[in-house]
Amino acid sequence: MIKLDLDDNLIKDKNWYAAFSGGPDSGCLLYLLIKKKEQIEKEYKVEINLSAIHVNHNLRQSESIRDENFCRQFCEKYNVKFLLFNVNVSDYAQSEKLTIEQAARILRYEIFERYSDGCVFLGHNKDDNAETIFMNILRGSGIQGLCGIEKVSNHYYRPLLDYTKKQIIEFNHKNGIEYIIDSSNNSNYYMRNFVRNELFPSINEKTGKDVSSNLVSLASLAKQAQTYIDKQIEMEFKKRVTLEEDSALIDILDFITLDEIISSGLLRKAIQHVKKILKDVEKKHIEIIINLINNSQSGSVLELKDGIRVLRLQNDRVRIYKQADKDNNFCENINMEGDTHIDSRGITVQSEISIFEGGAEYSKRWVMLDYEAVREGLVIRNRRVQDFIYPSKGNGKKSLKKYFIDNKIDSDLRDKLFILAIENEIVYIENKEIGKRFRPKKGNKALRLEFI
Repeated sequence: MIKLDLDDNLIKDKNWYAAFSGGPDSGCLLYLLIKKKEQIEKEYKVEINLSAIHVNHNLRQSESIRDENFCRQFCEKYNVKFLLFNVNVSDYAQSEKLTIEQAARILRYEIFERYSDGCVFLGHNKDDNAETIFMNILRGSGIQGLCGIEKVSNHYYRPLLDYTKKQIIEFNHKNGIEYIIDSSNNSNYYMRNFVRNELFPSINEKTGKDVSSNLVSLASLAKQAQTYIDKQIEMEFKKRVTLEEDSALIDILDFITLDEIISSGLLRKAIQHVKKILKDVEKKHIEIIINLINNSQSGSVLELKDGIRVLRLQNDRVRIYKQADKDNNFCENINMEGDTHIDSRGITVQSEISIFEGGAEYSKRWVMLDYEAVREGLVIRNRRVQDFIYPSKGNGKKSLKKYFIDNKIDSDLRDKLFILAIENEIVYIENKEIGKRFRPKKGNKALRLEFI
């Protein structure tokens, strides 16, 4: 007997969305959710909206159409709302240099994320979990990988995780639940299929052990260890790491004294903030970063995949950041009487002419400039080789490069700062300085620019 292990109080007031491929797992899940919906509505006197999400990957031509039609008819039979999405997995995999499996998963979850206001139910079973754990071991992903699939993660629920495929199919037959078989599951071209169809059965036969059950038991122990480790990592992370929009600044004083598992976890967490995902970040990459921290001088730079850089700074600091795309130059004329949109940077500049009353001349979100000095030719852009500035303090002209060096502005930040300029003369460096002749004068007309 299969029952949904769900806390009614967590789900009874939300919309429900079931990922539905038409296979035995998702068919069983949707059937159980239909029954659960009826029980909760009767018991709590509430109305629950249940929808099925079907993603057509367009990988198997006529079979993909067959799957779509089957799922639509299944939903009509049980009066479930049917949500259909078409994606081109092959094109996405090619453009992003991913495997078909990786691309399909990313595209599916992009769709599921649209329904984060409710509960998204997924049909992963015990065998899926064991396969995931084993493949994580092959990738060398550490204790976190040994933990396997979470039963509840944010708005995702996997209530079949304690049941095997065999148990699910038996339940379907007993309850007359129809399903379809994806023919590609029989092909060992995909690594997961090879593990499922060939490797695990062979290990079970040779050892007389149930490899899936043993791996899931291992995952339970790994989760206990990981919970403790995560607490220690979080303590060090809060003490040592300052997060910025797309970079992480790390205090590495006495870093060498940290246990390796803590320092490694801290670095992974920092990289995840910058990169958003930990794909392709392996143990060897973490070891190289630790070596840079412990043995390199300030100014040393390490380049990882996907434009991620690690820069050793002065004063026992390291910055992890994503290198700016130098080909992504931009330059827009400032509209003196309205808004200026810089789509490539996601910035809107709002202009307003007023009288400068004194006080602060700029902040992170706005700047006040002498109107007469900037009324013609003012642009917003990134830096150029010939740029120069007349700093507020001092009498001379200074190249922008020298200004950055003298003011100890980290090299990774220089391409990220926007510049206001007239030709090659700097009017304003984002949240750093206004050129001397462009500073507003008290009682005079000023141009206020707000950056949104």
